[in-house]
Amino acid sequence: MEEFEHHGIWWIPEQPDKKVSGTLRFYPVDNASLDLIGSFKDVTELNVFQQPNIILGLTSDGKKVTLYKCYESKSSLSMPGFLKTSFLVSVVFLGHHFGRKEDIVFDSLSLSYSNLDEWVGISGFRQKLDTNSEGHLSELEISYSYPQKVEAQLKDFRISLDYQFTMSGAFSEFKLRQTTFLKIETHEPTHFDAYMDMCYHVQNFLSLAEGKAVYPLSIKAKTKGCQTTLSDGKVVYNDIFIFYPVRDFSESAKPVSRFDMLFSFQDISADFEKCFKNWFAKSETLKPVYDLYFGTLYNSSMYLQHEFLSLVQAMEAYHRRTHNGKYLPDDDYLKEIYPALINAIPRTVSDGFSESLKEKLLYLNEFSLRKRLKEILESCGKLTSPLINNEVEFIEDVVNTRNYLTHFDKKLETKARHGEDLYKLAQKMRFILEVCLLKELGITDTTIGGLISRNQKYQHLRHNLLDM
Repeated sequence: MEEFEHHGIWWIPEQPDKKVSGTLRFYPVDNASLDLIGSFKDVTELNVFQQPNIILGLTSDGKKVTLYKCYESKSSLSMPGFLKTSFLVSVVFLGHHFGRKEDIVFDSLSLSYSNLDEWVGISGFRQKLDTNSEGHLSELEISYSYPQKVEAQLKDFRISLDYQFTMSGAFSEFKLRQTTFLKIETHEPTHFDAYMDMCYHVQNFLSLAEGKAVYPLSIKAKTKGCQTTLSDGKVVYNDIFIFYPVRDFSESAKPVSRFDMLFSFQDISADFEKCFKNWFAKSETLKPVYDLYFGTLYNSSMYLQHEFLSLVQAMEAYHRRTHNGKYLPDDDYLKEIYPALINAIPRTVSDGFSESLKEKLLYLNEFSLRKRLKEILESCGKLTSPLINNEVEFIEDVVNTRNYLTHFDKKLETKARHGEDLYKLAQKMRFILEVCLLKELGITDTTIGGLISRNQKYQHLRHNLLDM
């Protein structure tokens, strides 16, 4: 996404005759804002901050704009003078007017993500080079044809790879470019907010695949409400371009080689649909795991201690959602064991202490972190062996460090990992989680083993982390 600035006139749908001049500014890593030379409200409402769902605009070069989820950030009044108002804008739709929140529906949404071209690795370009008898270039022929369509049919929508070809230049210089998009199409017109839920999971999928946080570089949508009828009667659906601020945008745009990625499209091309189906089908069950794991990936400034604790929580959540995790069925524990434990509390114990014990005993049926880690490692088999050479020691390090960072008990301080050792331990935790998520995608152990042995990051970790 690139920053831009548009001057124009602006109004809210409820007051179409009250148009105000102003400037819309968009900065990808900061915010979108609208500064009005005037206001939608009267001077008597100076202390009332507006939160219009929709603000409509027409730029000085004739572009239609819809601003969505707007929040008044500042109002000022000078004497003599007039009221000026500023708004923070959550989403900008360029190319169409939506009169109501309910009208923001699309038939499809296409997104170009950072490093998506490299991840897909498909090109429609072909070149033919001829040389003369002296070995000099005599002819260069470049052709382009759109790559074969690849799609995954999910329950309520379809995901496919789409491409955009652009050409510019003249005479002595030409520029040809293919841009890869990931297109989401729904069976019926769907609200933008619902699309954002789908994009959340798509973006996480690509972040796992690339091994780093990814962000949308370009977003365009189509709806039957935004169309043009050509002179020959053909109907063309116009692109509506979508902009919203993202964090660490410039960092995400740095190129990533295929060997730094956890997996590429080529690695799962035969199972493209299956992988996406599994990712979305398990999204509700694994959402706490997704949130915790990707939270560490998207927050590069997170303190190391918080990153480690988030990864431990993600590991616990993963085990809780995919394994049994309890010694006895809840009914058996609550009807037989729990009452016996409660009755064993001495009557001399104070009420406060007694209630605390009852609460702790309620969760005594659940596996400990130590047992959860042991079962996860067992389910991974030999896949984690490149980085985990001593499972018992690894588990002890994780448990002691988690307990220390949670309670800061002086007795555990010397047993816990700190500094560089804590960093190494966190990287091992991340590695195990990534292996688990690959397995949840339905990727075979043989393929996962090959991905690990090829991945440069894993090989670096292998040589630098096993000295713990």
